[in-house]
Amino acid sequence: MRRGRRKEITSHLVDYLVVVYEIVKESDAKAAKVSQIARRMGVSLPSVTNAMKRLSALGFVNYKKYNVITLTPKGKKLAEEKVGVQERLRDFFMRIIGLERLVSDKLARAFSHYIDEKTEKRMRRFYEILKDFDESRVKELIDFIEESRKLSGV
Repeated sequence: MRRGRRKEITSHLVDYLVVVYEIVKESDAKAAKVSQIARRMGVSLPSVTNAMKRLSALGFVNYKKYNVITLTPKGKKLAEEKVGVQERLRDFFMRIIGLERLVSDKLARAFSHYIDEKTEKRMRRFYEILKDFDESRVKELIDFIEESRKLSGV
């Protein structure tokens, strides 16, 4: 069996991609440096370099040794999707569950790797019901819960 890197993006690489996106979004340069990514993620420079090589090979970033890193349209799209999911999850954990920001951030980043489109859609709908919940939305919540039970077979 051949050893080597998978030819698909992993959750670990998505974390790097999101950090590149966040740095690019925050900076005037519209690019990220290996050192910035390493600092933000708390990893070594060689770890970032290896991740950038893999992301570049997969078409998510533009990377050349000793140069800045920019996102490709494909990379920007995926990063924006993941950041959106993470923001909704973080908000859910904070506003609905009542967790602290730091814990919510960590959970959101971890959970976002395991949530498919269907799950994210259901969670978004549930969150929309609960975020401004009052007596007028009781029926909507009951309907959602009944629908959830049917979908899960419980």
